[in-house]
Amino acid sequence: MSGRPRTVSLASDDRARIPFALLAVLLLVSSISIVAVLESRDRPEVDVDQGLAVDRAESIAVGEIRHAVVRATDDAARAPVSSTDGADAAFADAVDSGDVFEQYLELRIYRDVAVSLASAEQKIGHDRTAVASIERLDWDDSDDLENAIDRVDFERADDDVLTATVEDVELTVEHDGEETASEQRDITVSVGTNALELHDRTNEFEEQLETGFFEAEEFYDGFGRYFAARMYPYVWGKAYYDRLVSSDRTFHNLTPNEHTEVMANDAVFALQEASFGTADPYEDRATFLPTVCMANDLASQAGDIDLDELLGEQLGDEINESDGLCGSDLVDTEGEIDYPEPPTIQEIVLTLLEENVDTDVEIQAHPFADIAYMELVAGLAMDDVESEFNDSLEGHERFSDVYLEEYYDDESANQGAADAVGGLEDQLADLEELIDETAPERDLTGDSMENVYDVDIDTSETGPTRHDRLPETERPGENWSRADRSYTTSGGDASVSIDIVSDDGIGFDDRELAEITLEYETDVGVIETWQHDNETLFDPITNVTIPLEQVRTNWKRPVTYSASYGIDADLAEDVEAERGSRGFESPFSTDSWNESYGFVDNFDGIETAAVSETFDLDATSVGGQERELEDEIEGASRPIVTESDFERAIPYSSDPDVDVEPRDRTALYDWVIGELNRTHEAVVTSVEPHETDLWSMLERPSPLGEVEDNVRSVEDEVVYENTTGSYENTADLLRAEVRKQYFEAIYEHIETIGGYHEETIDGGAGMIDDLLGGLLDAGNDLLGAPLEFVESMLDPESQPEDARAPGPDSDLLEATSYQVEASPTYLSLETVNRTDVPAVRPEGGTLLETDPTSEHAPMGAGYFDAVGFPGLPLLPIPSVSFLQLDVYSLEVQGEYARFEVRANSGDPAISDETTYVRQDTRVSLETPPWADQDELAVGAVEPIGFENRLAVPVVVPSPQLLPRGTPGVGDMWQSTTLDVPREECSTAWNDVGASFESNEQGESDECISDETDLELPVGG
Repeated sequence: MSGRPRTVSLASDDRARIPFALLAVLLLVSSISIVAVLESRDRPEVDVDQGLAVDRAESIAVGEIRHAVVRATDDAARAPVSSTDGADAAFADAVDSGDVFEQYLELRIYRDVAVSLASAEQKIGHDRTAVASIERLDWDDSDDLENAIDRVDFERADDDVLTATVEDVELTVEHDGEETASEQRDITVSVGTNALELHDRTNEFEEQLETGFFEAEEFYDGFGRYFAARMYPYVWGKAYYDRLVSSDRTFHNLTPNEHTEVMANDAVFALQEASFGTADPYEDRATFLPTVCMANDLASQAGDIDLDELLGEQLGDEINESDGLCGSDLVDTEGEIDYPEPPTIQEIVLTLLEENVDTDVEIQAHPFADIAYMELVAGLAMDDVESEFNDSLEGHERFSDVYLEEYYDDESANQGAADAVGGLEDQLADLEELIDETAPERDLTGDSMENVYDVDIDTSETGPTRHDRLPETERPGENWSRADRSYTTSGGDASVSIDIVSDDGIGFDDRELAEITLEYETDVGVIETWQHDNETLFDPITNVTIPLEQVRTNWKRPVTYSASYGIDADLAEDVEAERGSRGFESPFSTDSWNESYGFVDNFDGIETAAVSETFDLDATSVGGQERELEDEIEGASRPIVTESDFERAIPYSSDPDVDVEPRDRTALYDWVIGELNRTHEAVVTSVEPHETDLWSMLERPSPLGEVEDNVRSVEDEVVYENTTGSYENTADLLRAEVRKQYFEAIYEHIETIGGYHEETIDGGAGMIDDLLGGLLDAGNDLLGAPLEFVESMLDPESQPEDARAPGPDSDLLEATSYQVEASPTYLSLETVNRTDVPAVRPEGGTLLETDPTSEHAPMGAGYFDAVGFPGLPLLPIPSVSFLQLDVYSLEVQGEYARFEVRANSGDPAISDETTYVRQDTRVSLETPPWADQDELAVGAVEPIGFENRLAVPVVVPSPQLLPRGTPGVGDMWQSTTLDVPREECSTAWNDVGASFESNEQGESDECISDETDLELPVGG
């Protein structure tokens, strides 16, 4: 064997073992190859450390931008620019037509972000710095400012989270002072802030102050409705006190400006609650004296108004013992109230309303009955009705002297104004025609008499009939034809029998009156000419050949004829009183009656009268009629041969007209009018009035129609009071018919006047518009909507309640509370200065500008009374003037010197406070230190101001609806003995706010009526 060491092949080694030395060699070779490859590659393009540095710059920017946004929104809230008035041209040109405040806030955010980022940087290691910046502006260049505004965008969630985005933020990394990395990014931050919520709520508050009664989107929304919730019960309560309680006019003026001031302020405080969830904390202190003074005014003017009921017993007693009621002795030196808290204004006015307003009314049948009565008696006017019935009605408990005096007045007060008020002019003319012209011209009683004594004759006939054949001659033979025939008569004898039917029935229709039978006999001769068919004769005289003729004669003795007729009658066919169900006792005989009229002829003699009219006879007795009719037939101008001849000889009319007259028409007329007088008085005094309420009188359908049911309930009893079963005679029937016609006329006029009443309600808006000279928008429901609101105030279940706004619920903010501080707290009609209210500034100044002579007018108020006492009559005729209307136009203007709202979130002890201020100031924005100018004028903050107008229609029932109290409504400006102004505007009316000039003292020279160019229908 050889001595060489044995070797083993790796491929064939089934143990799969690799020597470690070989592994080491392989690893070494591989490592060298990898290093060579890596060393041969280029340097990487992205430095991981640089990217982190840019992100670090962004985190710096986010923090600074977040703080800048918070600062900017807080600063904007303290000076919320809403107008570019006084702004530099650069800013004025930069903003578009959108929300000025939002664009102003965006510029503020941009400015604060720029300033904050300019001083913010962060070291990264020992040699690098991360910084952020935004483009610097030329603050005098509108394009730069516009671009800055466009580069800031913000959105606000409902929970007061503001998300703001700043575009194109430059993020830079510097190494040893040299820029090594740079990138532009849009950065978005979210912050919790109350500023925009305060801005929105304050704007909403201002919009609510400007929202008029008819502009409200909800039933109880806005100053117009809040003000109405106080003024309507106040005015209506006073008006109804005068109408129902006072024996004289207690309140000569229903809307004095000093009380309007109290109501308006209370409405404003309620709107603060509705907008912010709270009102000025000094509200109670500020309103105490005005409230107490107003209540005392009401109680002192109206002795029946108990001050204790308005203010409470303890406070009422203190006031009664006070010498300086409206002075400072009710408030101590610290401004604290020493007396019990008075009721709220709403509690006072609702007490006034509920204690005095009675809307239950009664609609009498009286006016409709009077018009009907006048139509039954020819030539009768309302003066005659008054003379006939006034004394008896005065003694009836239902009708007071006030009622009767108003009812029978020649014309309603202010009736002439109807000529110029929409819808009333035509109604006035129609009603005057109905009552003063048409009614006296009609004579329904005379018409009723004609209808009662009307007879409709119906005739029937049988025949005429000829009972015998007429004579003929014998034919001469065959081949002969009759060529001619004529008749002749000899004498004639007529026989007429008239049978008056004894009809014992009681019906009105188809009453048999008479049966007439006619007979006639006469001798009739005949002359006939016959001609031969073939044979002829020659006439030597005429030289003409003529047919062969024979003339023959014959007689018939006698020839008889007959005809019969029946005469029926329908009695009183057109009367409205019951006929078929009652009947008529002995209508064709005279009735000896025990009434004052005496015996009644009824339809006595109508049978022979019907015969006379049917056959045109003069005779009135049966025998005479028979002979006259016989003579008429026998003396016929033409021979009676045929039935037609006989018919022509009879003077028969199938449609006779029979006139029936009472025994003494005048006496019967007077008697039935006396009966009508008793009926009329019974109806007026016994028919129950329809009970309803005022609101039903002011809406469709008219409740006047309900009166008809009450009248109908007594109709049958009254109409047929003296009739049991059948009518005794025509006078009895006439009495019932006149009564029936009277009732039908009542129903007719209820419907007619109800229609006029509905037209009045439908035209209410135009009426109010005319009365106020077009001051309000006639497109609104100027009458219906306010009255609906008043009605809701009277119902505890529907009385509107003041709202209270909840605070926002935010994820970034804890529960938010608001505090309102207004300067002045109470908007008075008296001007204030800096001594009274430190917030007073000159008009259009800055926050730092002061002028000790500056005055501020917090409120202006005015009223205009369209009609005045005793109101406008609806409808404009005394007897049917159920309602009296007056309408006031009230205007309130107000402006705060300063209105501040603060919002606190979370724990008030540790949380920051956001303040929002509205004050008449000019605002400038401090520019960054590097800008060429120090500040940029951006516009003005507009103060919280408002102007609102309220129409106050007041409707009271006339004595026709409520026959008690003192009728009428409205101020006493038409009085010649009282000095009561029709309209009055306060010193600052149309000049509220810082613009007020102190030399304008006393009442305003101009007032509400100067705002219309239309002619006023009352006193214009």
